[in-house]
Amino acid sequence: MQNDLDIKSLASELRVVRVRYELPDTSAFVRYQPAYDEDPNNLKVHHYDGELPLSCSETGAFSLKELVNELRYAYVLVHLFPDESAMNFYLAGLDNGLAQLEFIGGSYDFNRLWITSGISNVGVPMAIFLGKRHAVNGQPSVSLVDHREQVAGRLVYRAIGGAGDHVGEDFFNHD
Repeated sequence: MQNDLDIKSLASELRVVRVRYELPDTSAFVRYQPAYDEDPNNLKVHHYDGELPLSCSETGAFSLKELVNELRYAYVLVHLFPDESAMNFYLAGLDNGLAQLEFIGGSYDFNRLWITSGISNVGVPMAIFLGKRHAVNGQPSVSLVDHREQVAGRLVYRAIGGAGDHVGEDFFNHD
């Protein structure tokens, strides 16, 4: 496991894979995944209650800095965990919380939040949250939240889209 990588190394070495899923009605959707899996039924999207896709294809792989330029009206939160059990615990809490909200009659727009999970290209368990809105100053953003040392996690990196290929990058050190 690559838990000893510093944040700058992680931000430059991590890759997020864009996958296109084709549905039976000829429509398709795109999800950002930690890794590509050729079997569309292995889609690890939390809160997905739609039809199972017929097929899928990888349509790109991006560093966090590159990913922000792929986004237009969205933001991505990338969460890193010390191990798979910590990641699964975190995601189960979120799943349970949203299920409770729905159960008591609350409304939640499940189409605005997509969560995928798996093992990243650097061997660290990763969950990717994709939201459909701008997150920072009206711009798309990609943020990295590190849960490897603190269970609650801490924001350690953010890339913010700008004009053209310009990307603003911030590293947040908490030493």
